[in-house]
Amino acid sequence: MERQILRFHVPSFGIALARADDASLNGRPVALVSVHTPRARLCEVSHEAFAEGLSPGMPADLARHFCPSLRIVLPHPFRVRVAHEKLQRLLADLTPLWEPVRPGSWFLDLTGTARLHGPAVDAGARLEREMMRRHNLAGVIGIGSSKLVAHLAATTLERPPQLRHVEPHMERAFLAPLSPDLLPGLRRLHASRVLALLDDLNLRTLGAIAEVSLSAMEGVMGPAARLLYEWAQGIDLSPVHPPATQPALEWSCTLDPEQIDDQVLLGRCCAGIEYLCRRLRRQQRVCRHLALIVRYCDQQEVRADRTVEGTCWEMDLLPILTTLFFRCVRRRVRVQRIILRAEQVGPPAEQLALFDHEPISEAAQRIRWQRLCAALDVLRDRFGERAIWWGRTT
Repeated sequence: MERQILRFHVPSFGIALARADDASLNGRPVALVSVHTPRARLCEVSHEAFAEGLSPGMPADLARHFCPSLRIVLPHPFRVRVAHEKLQRLLADLTPLWEPVRPGSWFLDLTGTARLHGPAVDAGARLEREMMRRHNLAGVIGIGSSKLVAHLAATTLERPPQLRHVEPHMERAFLAPLSPDLLPGLRRLHASRVLALLDDLNLRTLGAIAEVSLSAMEGVMGPAARLLYEWAQGIDLSPVHPPATQPALEWSCTLDPEQIDDQVLLGRCCAGIEYLCRRLRRQQRVCRHLALIVRYCDQQEVRADRTVEGTCWEMDLLPILTTLFFRCVRRRVRVQRIILRAEQVGPPAEQLALFDHEPISEAAQRIRWQRLCAALDVLRDRFGERAIWWGRTT
């Protein structure tokens, strides 16, 4: 059975979301920058801005010099993440095999779904219409027999909404006029060295590479020759990998009004750690990775995380939380939301240490802390969460 791989891609996803919220940006050159300063670099540019000569990585002041009508927008990571998750739920209705590439871009494996959704072209067209109807987002779609062909079919389209289907056994004809620097896997092969060598050999298109025998390429390019030769032929056997889900616990707090006092913010974080540790103990699991996400009132998000030894006790996580907090909270801007995630959650290790290197005094103090936390758990289970709390969490 021929594989049917679909690549759905929303170009300049952050700008597309900004246009969905603000119709005045439609049809105008728009650029996305991380911070609103003259020396900031452009992260994304719209099709109109690209036509004016702008490109990602260009300084914002230089971009305004070339394009005075340029509109600058700031990123909203939370908005991007929420929109990405909403679109993923729409993709899950089409096929269980989908792989996120980056926000606003996915691979879908439609092999064997013709009886449910019809031909891949029809399924792709319906997906495009649903994206526009539900979320006001236009994307480009490429369909081919491999991830490589589907990717190039989508990314070589000029602007959304467009769809390109490369028929089976037509991959080589489609790839022939394309430049090798469009290959997404070249980074694994030291792209600059490979491209320089191909230029020296006057192999400037994938069609020219496909005409050279594999043995001749191996004599010049070494181990990279086989993979490059297969790509030029349109051969890519890599599967669509569904996203790996890891068990995690999450606590979040929306601050109303927003806060800027470090002691107040740290107290809320300590309350979150107590909540997570209590749930871990109730489920008889431990946390091996702790993450703190802080969202400011200007929608900027900062994340700090750290791997920890498997634990479910506040005494182990509170010092780590304090370190993560001061890594995140460095701006003099009010904080709107705090998110704590206990990641890589699982059962505790069954193999105990043969020798206990902890001093007796510290071991005794640890036992007292654990008994205190267990007693607090019993009180809260009986009388409610706010029956008793630490002074630092108020």
